[in-house]
Amino acid sequence: AKKWVQELQAQGNSNTIVALAGNKADLLDTRQVSADEAKAYAQENGLFFMETSAKTATNVNDVFYEIAKKLLQGQQVQNPQGGMVLNQRPPERMVSSSSCCA
Repeated sequence: AKKWVQELQAQGNSNTIVALAGNKADLLDTRQVSADEAKAYAQENGLFFMETSAKTATNVNDVFYEIAKKLLQGQQVQNPQGGMVLNQRPPERMVSSSSCCA
């Protein structure tokens, strides 16, 4: 996971939301990384961390919900008035002076 985080930080957009999901939370006795270690790593790297279990479905939906919430919060920060931001007009279509049927 650390390698992927480094890659995202190096290549990704600064607004990218990165979630660290500690999967297999149901297998406590085979854990390789403690929850505290993962939380500390997430905090140090600007990620949000949540333990999950695909087997029991613990927090699986919640991870995606949190990502969606953070995406919406990011949009509100970019446009705090709540209105629409209009970009430049689309380029006008050029009418060709030559045609096959002239």
